[in-house]
Amino acid sequence: MIWQCPHCNHLLSLEKQSWRCSNGHSFDRAKEGYVNLLPVQQKRSREPGDSADMLAARRRFLDAGYYRPLAESICAQLATAGNGDRPLLLDIGCGEGYYVRTLAESGWPSANIFGVDIAKAGIRLAAKRQPQANFAVGSSFHLPVADNSVDALLRVFAPGPAEELVRVLKPGGILLDVSPGPDHLWSLKSRLYETPQRHTAPAAISGFESIGESRCQFDLNIHGNEAVRDFLAMTPFAWKGRTEARQSLEQQDGLQLEADFLLRQFIKPAADGILE
Repeated sequence: MIWQCPHCNHLLSLEKQSWRCSNGHSFDRAKEGYVNLLPVQQKRSREPGDSADMLAARRRFLDAGYYRPLAESICAQLATAGNGDRPLLLDIGCGEGYYVRTLAESGWPSANIFGVDIAKAGIRLAAKRQPQANFAVGSSFHLPVADNSVDALLRVFAPGPAEELVRVLKPGGILLDVSPGPDHLWSLKSRLYETPQRHTAPAAISGFESIGESRCQFDLNIHGNEAVRDFLAMTPFAWKGRTEARQSLEQQDGLQLEADFLLRQFIKPAADGILE
């Protein structure tokens, strides 16, 4: 098990229905199976992260298959990741768990899948749908994860310092970082903003060596007003942009947009600097 105590960084072990460390810190296992490893001092609000309404909208939208091409690209990129026959994968900022469920469908054992998100509502949803996987409420800036413990990292739009990524990934492990491509939702941004800006290329991630980069582009045709509202609610567009333009979009029965994602693969060098 990879979970570590957020107070003292000692490994946690499951005893009955509580996760405990050797220093006596204890964290109850929720009925859905997840554990809350987010201490109060790491919270910036009472319920940090995406709201329950945003997460519910995201679940409906993703379950409808609109981002399936991205999920399939993620599965293809991670198909050979990891050391050994039973690689451990951590999804940082996993939300309600859509991408790790798709990975499980593609053959990745759910028992070897771990997810962390700061939004408890998202982790609860993820744990309910994938009970054999392992989920924890935690901060991507202070991952409750042991050093050098996972074989592969997935990060889809999640913030966080490179130092934490390096710390938890095993030498020779793979990081798949997904970010918006330059043309992502360009026509939508053009309607919402007076002077829209294309996404700029993300910076290199310190401590890793780049081993590949690809783009996943597809037509994003959203059908029905409910799906349009769910899409707008699950994105920053729920509160950004011109109010009158956003209200007009919320009345639409469909949207024809463009999806553009950048998938970057990195490897963590071995201690001697030689890639394995």
